[in-house]
Amino acid sequence: MNVDGFSKSGNWHKGNLHSHTTNSDGNFTPQEAVKEFKKQGYSFLCISDHNLYTDYREKLGEEDFLILPGVEAAAVLFDANNICKKVHHMNGVLGSRAMQEKAEKHYKHREAVGPFVYYGKWDGAKAASDMAKELHSRGCFVTYNHPIWSRVDAEEFITEDFEILEIFNYNTQNESETGYDTTYWDVMLRKGRQVLADASDDNHNAGDFDDAFGGYIVVKAKALTHDDIVDAILSGNYYSSSGPEIYSWGIKDGKAYITCSASERINFIADGFVGAGTSFVAKSDNNLLQEAAFTLTGNENYIRAECRDLFGKKAWTNPIYIEHQGR
Repeated sequence: MNVDGFSKSGNWHKGNLHSHTTNSDGNFTPQEAVKEFKKQGYSFLCISDHNLYTDYREKLGEEDFLILPGVEAAAVLFDANNICKKVHHMNGVLGSRAMQEKAEKHYKHREAVGPFVYYGKWDGAKAASDMAKELHSRGCFVTYNHPIWSRVDAEEFITEDFEILEIFNYNTQNESETGYDTTYWDVMLRKGRQVLADASDDNHNAGDFDDAFGGYIVVKAKALTHDDIVDAILSGNYYSSSGPEIYSWGIKDGKAYITCSASERINFIADGFVGAGTSFVAKSDNNLLQEAAFTLTGNENYIRAECRDLFGKKAWTNPIYIEHQGR
């Protein structure tokens, strides 16, 4: 099978699906957030304040800058001493036209969404599923955010109820080294759960540590419109990054390939037998990698790729799912 990881047509648009403003616990006003992200070369932004759905499309959207309406909803487990033990944080981002048409009811600007509070114990998987279903019922697609930071166990959140797993969170990484969640992603993929991934800022801009402009997705879309960007996201026509660029990626003539900006390391990650996949490492800092190809064994059900630069920053493709004749 030959597969292009990105569409042949379209333009690239950089965006952040997870950000906070003064409407919750952020320090940028919505207006300041748009100004600063636009200044950094972003084309779209989801303002996802805690438990508050906002829609700033008319007020802050511009021809060259798209606002995605959204919310970060929370389900919270407290112990007997009222200490927060676990949380589910999910972004509900206003979905495609088809999703909106199926919605039971749409959220209104500044409508409260939760929090959904539990005391003592919970059925974590049900709590996650219930919240995701609530967001879907309002016409949103759902990202599951920073599971390691949230202290949840795999069985409490690996459900069938969200489209995207946040695999890199710039805020939680700089706050407490809890920003990388690719292990959970591969657990899901190996179980046959076809799920996309994203990198985000989760910026609050408090100044305690850097939490802005360090995690994002780059989407290839026909145009910078809500429907085109959302459709491209939900089809996986993008890559996630904390710095490196990915130019092309796919499968051709039995080989997975990638081209990217100068990288110290390129990884191909797959399911299958122990040790499946491979890594390519640059021989020196003066001879960095900008492409790599890996011959598939025929046992893979999915494959994805990562690029890492000299500063440790990474970029991630979404998976390609491999169809096998006769299976």
